[in-house]
Amino acid sequence: METKKIRLENIDKKVPFKVPENYFSQFNESLMANLPVKETPKVRKITIWEKSKPWVYMAAMFLGLFFTIQLLVKNSNTPQTASNTFQTEQDYWGDVKISEDDFFDYVETQFVDENYYDLVYNQVYLNSL
Repeated sequence: METKKIRLENIDKKVPFKVPENYFSQFNESLMANLPVKETPKVRKITIWEKSKPWVYMAAMFLGLFFTIQLLVKNSNTPQTASNTFQTEQDYWGDVKISEDDFFDYVETQFVDENYYDLVYNQVYLNSL
């Protein structure tokens, strides 16, 4: 098969395409006639309840939160009778008669006897080296 070389000089300068007469003057009308008819959406009526529903729900949430906090605060102020028989610290320590020296002797004895001294010494001094 033999290929023929086309040269630009041999091509005619005439435009091969032709536009029908009054094509662009009638273009808009013909395009609009071919488009489907657009249906307008129906407007749905919004009731007062639908408008106020978020506010009612939010008010109910805050009321529930308020009453829950009130319940927790009320229960935390009441003394626990089963686990704690003493209502205040003064009731517990009011009858104890101990001198300051006896108290420090007791703490020192507990500190040495239970090897807390070695534990504190090893943690504080040996770790800092």
